[in-house]
Amino acid sequence: MLTARQTELLKTLVHQYIESASPVASDSVVRKHALGVSSATVRNDMADLEEQGYITRPYHSAGAVPSSRGYRFYVEAIDEPADLPPASQRTLRMEFTRAEQDLDGWTRLAASLLSGLVNNVALVTIPRERESHVVRIDLVPVQETLVFLVLVLQEVKLRKQLLTLDEPLTGDDLQVAANRLNDVLGGLSRRQILSQTSQMSPVERTVTDRVVDMMEAEDNALYSDHHMEGLARLLGQPEFAQAGKVHGIVEALEDRELPRMVMAETPEGGRMRVVIGEENRADTLHPLSMVVCRYGRAGGGVGTISAIGPTRMEYPRAIACVRFISALLTDTLARVQG
Repeated sequence: MLTARQTELLKTLVHQYIESASPVASDSVVRKHALGVSSATVRNDMADLEEQGYITRPYHSAGAVPSSRGYRFYVEAIDEPADLPPASQRTLRMEFTRAEQDLDGWTRLAASLLSGLVNNVALVTIPRERESHVVRIDLVPVQETLVFLVLVLQEVKLRKQLLTLDEPLTGDDLQVAANRLNDVLGGLSRRQILSQTSQMSPVERTVTDRVVDMMEAEDNALYSDHHMEGLARLLGQPEFAQAGKVHGIVEALEDRELPRMVMAETPEGGRMRVVIGEENRADTLHPLSMVVCRYGRAGGGVGTISAIGPTRMEYPRAIACVRFISALLTDTLARVQG
């Protein structure tokens, strides 16, 4: 538990490191910020912050660098981020009125504008119908414990997988299970299935878990079309000056799985999510943070917009920019779709 003084010190330290990209020494904090305490007090508080995992030091006598936990504390402590200045908002709206009047043009423009605003990578997926829904489940016996699972999704999408059960079931037993699952899961999305509280038999639970996995793969595939801008801006950040680090970052960002990784972190509706460093599910993304939001509306297609940068990214500005361009995209799509 941090004291009020340690909380203020940590926020000050993170802010200074974001600006300088250099480890922050206690003397520097005292000199640049009127904290009303001595260098010795700051050093003691910094030692406590390090012990609690909020900061790290490259070596014993070096200044402090925020950890993922320290950045998380900083982000959670941010008051409601300020909106973009009115002049910037007008400029961005004007850019959209001049853009090509199609989804590809708007998403490409959004990625370009966001990248310039945050001086990092921006990734915007082209909006699609967000979630698949179950139409029908069939279970076809193959061997004693081997079953052919046939999943029919909306738009007559057929997905098939072999499934191994824990115990053998007759064809009649499988039909009963399939009928029960169709009654319970028919018409539901993956998220709705996950929120189900219906009692299920072991075989029904096994099939349901596999159905959820198949639907997740299908939903993620909807986000394969995207525009990404700003790789050169990101690689120009001081953190990635070493060639070895550049290689790892380029590999992570050029991975075709990146849109799926971003989509997996996207919250519902217009809410914002900030994913920091080691909070990322993929190890290759641990040097990075992302500010991610969904845009669009149900029935008209939804997409994901994200600013991706080093953990030292300027979080308040990134949040404000992602939020505004997300709203701008949503309004643009709503106007065109009537």
